[in-house]
Amino acid sequence: MNLINQRYFSLLITLLTCLLALLSSLALDYDFLFRFVDEGGFIETLTLAFYLIAALFVLCYPRTTIKLTSRMAIAILMLAMLAREADLHKVFGMSMLKIKFWLTAESTISDKFCAALILIFLIFSLYTLIRHSAKNYLIDLKHGQYYAVTILIFFIVLIVSKIIDRSVNMIYEMTSWLAPTWVIALQLPQEEYLECLLPLLIIIAIMQYDHSKKISNH
Repeated sequence: MNLINQRYFSLLITLLTCLLALLSSLALDYDFLFRFVDEGGFIETLTLAFYLIAALFVLCYPRTTIKLTSRMAIAILMLAMLAREADLHKVFGMSMLKIKFWLTAESTISDKFCAALILIFLIFSLYTLIRHSAKNYLIDLKHGQYYAVTILIFFIVLIVSKIIDRSVNMIYEMTSWLAPTWVIALQLPQEEYLECLLPLLIIIAIMQYDHSKKISNH
């Protein structure tokens, strides 16, 4: 059995990612560290590349265990997450994900129409994926299939990274406590490294899914 199909592989690389982020926080000079993990830095660029690779991977993976509609839906969602990471949701001058974009007069009718088409397309892709895969996924998760566990870890990492991202600002808004530099140096790498891990978890899940189907067919 190869390494990727070990039971705790996804959990292990998630913990190693957190450890690597911590080591970066402790070992690197603050100026270099912030350039390394800040917007437009190496880690964010690597994250964008990984999302593109994940989208191409699911479309080009040679196995036929995943339906074409599901492949396309996953690829579209990966590209959507790439666009979100690259701040393309602000292409109309304001994030189309915020209610203010839809209510303010600063956004033109044509901007709102284009944004609505994009969001409808993404929602339809997500609906397609859920419709075709959700039931079987929940059954496989109940039975502890490795790919299902990896997808669960993907969602946990996604949520945790967003909480880490918002944590310092939320604490400041509630208490007016301004975090010192060393706290930011601990927070930012954890957030950025975990976000960089997300597309890799999808690639791992696809490989694990294919492996599980090959086993079940024998």
